[in-house]
Amino acid sequence: MTFSLTLYTYLSPSKVCDGVGVFSLVPIPADTLIFRPKNAQKIPWLKVPEDVRVAMKNLTYYDEEGFWIDCDLDRIGPQYYINHSLSPNVSYNKDNGCLYATRDIEPHEELLDYYYPNEREWLT
Repeated sequence: MTFSLTLYTYLSPSKVCDGVGVFSLVPIPADTLIFRPKNAQKIPWLKVPEDVRVAMKNLTYYDEEGFWIDCDLDRIGPQYYINHSLSPNVSYNKDNGCLYATRDIEPHEELLDYYYPNEREWLT
């Protein structure tokens, strides 16, 4: 097994919203694997307090049974700060949990993904 030690990103104030965004530290060629899940697991809703459920729905992929997360809840990884765009430059592969560059990304460019309408509850 080989591991990439390349650091591709950093967090900074977003250019598309009032929150935090993920930015490229170096040039990232198209089709580069940027984030890979470590130990993804599904957490049942019954184990999560009601007031935490809204936040988890805004930060993770979920269904009626629970949500998937690949980190500790008190150590959310930078991939959770990727914001929405109608012109994304990254894409999340739901089959393997990986995030890829969909085109060449320049240094200091914000990484943006397309959120499908059912994933945009935070806009309301």
